[in-house]
Amino acid sequence: MKKPSKRWMEFGQLIDVVNIRIGKQQRKLAKLNVRHQELLDSISETWALIAREQDRLKSLVVKDELNGLSRLFLRRESVKSGIESLFFDVSVVQQNADELAIEIAQVIVEKRRLEKRKDALAEIQDQLRDE
Repeated sequence: MKKPSKRWMEFGQLIDVVNIRIGKQQRKLAKLNVRHQELLDSISETWALIAREQDRLKSLVVKDELNGLSRLFLRRESVKSGIESLFFDVSVVQQNADELAIEIAQVIVEKRRLEKRKDALAEIQDQLRDE
């Protein structure tokens, strides 16, 4: 059996480097997917909170107290302000989730590119071995 050529061994090293980079992209992708899921869960929770606050707003009634009507309007404004704040918060989180989804797509593209490179290097290495 003949000894592998230097070029064949160099291609093996290049493939190892590409494998390391693919592994790095896979770990990065896993972290990004976890973070994205956390953001989506946060968005769902915030929408549920908004729905509860809207129900609370609908159920406010005039209480038998001094200045009851004016206090009702103050409570309504307070709840409305809270709902608006939640809407803003959920929009910011949604924007972050969208940006993260774009980053995930970029990582997937990079990983696929590296896998294609690895396949091409492996084919060249096989051709060198056959020579």
